Amino acid sequence: MAHVGFLKALEENDIPIDCICGTSMGAIIGGMYASGVPVAQIDSIVRSDDYQSMATGELDERYQYFFKEPCQDASMATIKYGGEGTILSQGLPTNLINPVLLDYKLMEGFSQASAACDYDFDQLYIPFRCVAADIEKKKEVIFDKGHLNVAVRASATFPFYLHPIRVDGQLLYDGGLYNNFPVAVMDSVFHPDIILGCNVSELIKPPKEDDLISQIENMIRVKKDYTACCPDIIVVEPKTNLSTFDFDRIDEAVAAGYAEANMKMDAIKLEIRKRRTLSEKNAERHEFRGKFKPLVFDEITIDGLDRPHKNQVHKIVGKKEETVGIDRLKTNYFRAFADDKIRSIFPIAYSQKESGYFRLNLTVKKEKDLFVSFGGNFSSRPINTGFIGLRYHLFGKTAATFYANSYFGKYYGSVNARLRFDFNGTVPISIEPGFTFNRWDYFRSFATFFEDVKPSFIVMNEQFGGAKFMAPAGNKGMIQLELNYMQLDDDYYQTQEFVSSDTADRTRFIGNVIELMYERNTLNKKQFADKGTLLRFKVKTTGGEEFSFPGTTHEVRDTVSQLHRWYLAKLEYTNYFQKIGPVQLGLKVEGVANTQTFFENFIASVISAPSFNPIPESRTFFQNQFRAHSYAAGGIIASTELVRNLNLRGEGHVFVPFGKFIADENDQIGYDYEFDQYFISSASLIYETPIGPLSFGVNYYDRKEDPWSILFNFGYLIYNKSMRE
Repeated sequence: MAHVGFLKALEENDIPIDCICGTSMGAIIGGMYASGVPVAQIDSIVRSDDYQSMATGELDERYQYFFKEPCQDASMATIKYGGEGTILSQGLPTNLINPVLLDYKLMEGFSQASAACDYDFDQLYIPFRCVAADIEKKKEVIFDKGHLNVAVRASATFPFYLHPIRVDGQLLYDGGLYNNFPVAVMDSVFHPDIILGCNVSELIKPPKEDDLISQIENMIRVKKDYTACCPDIIVVEPKTNLSTFDFDRIDEAVAAGYAEANMKMDAIKLEIRKRRTLSEKNAERHEFRGKFKPLVFDEITIDGLDRPHKNQVHKIVGKKEETVGIDRLKTNYFRAFADDKIRSIFPIAYSQKESGYFRLNLTVKKEKDLFVSFGGNFSSRPINTGFIGLRYHLFGKTAATFYANSYFGKYYGSVNARLRFDFNGTVPISIEPGFTFNRWDYFRSFATFFEDVKPSFIVMNEQFGGAKFMAPAGNKGMIQLELNYMQLDDDYYQTQEFVSSDTADRTRFIGNVIELMYERNTLNKKQFADKGTLLRFKVKTTGGEEFSFPGTTHEVRDTVSQLHRWYLAKLEYTNYFQKIGPVQLGLKVEGVANTQTFFENFIASVISAPSFNPIPESRTFFQNQFRAHSYAAGGIIASTELVRNLNLRGEGHVFVPFGKFIADENDQIGYDYEFDQYFISSASLIYETPIGPLSFGVNYYDRKEDPWSILFNFGYLIYNKSMRE
């Protein structure tokens, strides 16, 4: 980014620029300037949210397509199998970030300039060259024609950070591998009287044994004596303590380039007598950019897929021969990429002289056929859970994906399988039949590594199957109708005085659920989010028959059955709404309105009631005081990043039941409508590792027998959907 400050200083002092050569980031910045983009606009671009997203590979919520995002689970690492004769696709990753936004923005930003110069870089606003590296032939590749977005993307392909692209059969990487400061290219191609250079490659710090990026930086840094080939050169070397990927410190980088260039401005002016004013430059820019034609596409072609798969992508991005403007394309383009069957998309726009429009060519790479995921959570309490998940892509006229997973542990176990059919029409819809088995085992003790786990006092089992019907509601939302048939079996004791030889009471509920839900989700993490919003509203009706089987601790031994039908509406809202200094504030609101009636006894009624679980650990406890048929709840969350990837998080929540469960001496259950409130609070230190969060939390649960808990946890406390939610 120091290059931006360098150009800014030259332009303020009316220094003429007649040709540009760049490598890596110098190719991107130089390419923009050569395309007629003013320095002030370049400066705005590199400070924008879009640029930050391109640099980090995180898609801004504007480009995310929630409808295609997979269900959240406890996966932490994934291995991919199959496709193109490959058995195992993931050993070391070929890239650390997702380049989809970068590739799209380069196409959007450079295609009109490429067409205006008729794909000859000498005919740009300023003649331009950039350098990439062919690692097979061990030589530099100099771009002087073609598509500008392809050239600068190849030149800036930092190894392991971005995946390489293939140009004319050559797999190309960052030009810095063979020519990090292309003075010789400038001298041999343009024969200038004097060269002005901005060299940031000398700032790279020595490699560290535990830092892969620092090692790669030093591998691609090539020190050359640039004065040997061209003595008429003035080099600006900005002095900063920034690393290559400090994209959150752009102000410092731009300022360093600007300050260092101004320090050498007297020497530059002494060598260069000619001046070109900003108004003259802007007139020349206006003349060149006046050749730009609107970026409208009258044809879309797709490479890399067979016909059925091409048809699926065409249904999303636009028909093969259909006029599509850039705004509409942007939405559909990222919707296509969101499909879990697509690994990458690379766009190139070709000028169509006859029609006056562009042809968009998309090189699409299909994802591997089979994904195997591993994860779970590893805790200081006996709630450790393993996770394994499978995903298999079925390609045909209708896109389909098979999902299956299993959780296994003492506290929680589950098996889920489902098959999703995607119909990519004018209004996309998905149909997903499936089934789930869940088991929760709640212990009497508040056990840690150093305590014995006492016998279970509640074991909840459920099995259900049915189908979901889903449709998008804009880019961030989804509407879902779900139909399920279920059987719930709960084993429990209604007294604390029981021994291992006793038989628990059992309640069985057999019935059906119809649920309609709207969800809008832009949260940035599946656990410990600190950006975005979640709005979820559901209405559902549940009906069926309850069977009660008393155990040995119950005086009455008769089996009882009764019919139930109730209606429920639930609202959940989370919004990380304000950042005050380094602290991000969030708000959580939840409410349930419910016509549910009591089950046969107190414990069965409590088990069947909705529960409030605002923090990850809270779901692992069975707490009567945070369960009610109807309730309102809310809380405040504060999060701050202490150092990169290390966050301090605090939150406090209040729960207000509309009718607290009570039981008299005859075990007759009823409501206590006296206003009461219960609190949950938490303070956590969270380190975001590449595969999942490592957290240490101190949590407080109001009116719990042992209200304080301390939890060390690595991984995700996320489980399959339950019919009790």
